[in-house]
Amino acid sequence: MSARRFPCTPGGAVLRGRLRLRLLLVGLALLMIVVAVLTWAAGQRWPAVLALLVAAFPWTAWRMSGDLDLLWIDVGNGNLTIQMRRRRERFPLGGAAARRLTSDEIEHLEKLATSGGVTAGTGGFDSRLLGEIDLYASNLANSVLVDLGESRLVVTPDHPGELLETLGTGLL
Repeated sequence: MSARRFPCTPGGAVLRGRLRLRLLLVGLALLMIVVAVLTWAAGQRWPAVLALLVAAFPWTAWRMSGDLDLLWIDVGNGNLTIQMRRRRERFPLGGAAARRLTSDEIEHLEKLATSGGVTAGTGGFDSRLLGEIDLYASNLANSVLVDLGESRLVVTPDHPGELLETLGTGLL
């Protein structure tokens, strides 16, 4: 079986959360840079340097916040591979079962993964509806639950039906 790739385009609550987080962190960094420039212009060198150092923290947090963004899913050679921006996870597919999440489950998952207006695209969650899951999401509207026996994944390919067909489960 050759590997088949399923792109994962950001959308919905995950995309809105990414944009909110970017606005907050980049905005804080830019604010501190402006403070540094104004402080430097006022002749206060050490406070200006300190403001630049403080600007580095939200900038770094913004850069690192996208490290686990889901890019695509590969299925092939008996494995499901999840490619994130700076990490790759591989799961054996032996005996895997998969199905689309219902709208109620998606709504529950969105509430579970959202904190402070930012919806997490990746993480481990213990859900009353889905049990213990690992989330790898770009758009929760396309959620597919993949039960691997010892672990359960929620992934969000752009075309969930094609992923289900490739996994051999049909459109459940």
